[in-house]
Amino acid sequence: MIVTLVACVLLSAETAEKPSAPEPITAYHVINLEGWDVYVNKRLLREEKELGDEATQLLKDKLREICRLVPKRPLAELQKTPIWLELDDDKFDPCACYHPDVAWLRQNGFLDKKEKCVEISNARTFLDWSRQQPFMILHELAHSYHDRVFGYDDAAIKAAYERAKESGEYEKVLRHNGKEERHYAMQNPMEYFAEGTEAYFGTNDFYPFVNVELKKHDPQLHKLLGEIWRD
Repeated sequence: MIVTLVACVLLSAETAEKPSAPEPITAYHVINLEGWDVYVNKRLLREEKELGDEATQLLKDKLREICRLVPKRPLAELQKTPIWLELDDDKFDPCACYHPDVAWLRQNGFLDKKEKCVEISNARTFLDWSRQQPFMILHELAHSYHDRVFGYDDAAIKAAYERAKESGEYEKVLRHNGKEERHYAMQNPMEYFAEGTEAYFGTNDFYPFVNVELKKHDPQLHKLLGEIWRD
């Protein structure tokens, strides 16, 4: 994942002034897509309907793909995570994130109800970035699974991350654009888990890109993900 796609609790941005009040819950229309409750900003149903229709269809396609790839037991847990689709609420994150902490939401002018939810903060950016990051929704849902099911202090995930970090094997890897960079997974254990999940089930934008490459590059993580995501 590109570096700006993070769980929002990890962002350190501070607002100089008191944040403006968030849009009320009445500003959203709730639909169900492939088993997920999705809160769609009504501006995407009215003034920006064409954009809203396109973003909603893409989200539906991505969720259907997740349903096809993820085993039933963990899939049922993922479907407990609501998703919010915004027009342009991207003051802290340009595209998508997971909100684990209600205190952060209150401090920064977000609805409390977005706690433990995935937010697509900009519909247009979601459409654009999905070309290079086709599994960004799974990435954010993986943050939710990590947080709600195992906890961010899970010892096994932390140990795998520390081993990978110490190995140096993620310090210079190929990106989808042909450049070699430090893997975003090295930010912290949460990103390590979410990035690995992308490669395990789909395609990441950093090497290892897919399952067979993950198994070769980081067999310990590959084995751990197999245990975590099994039925």
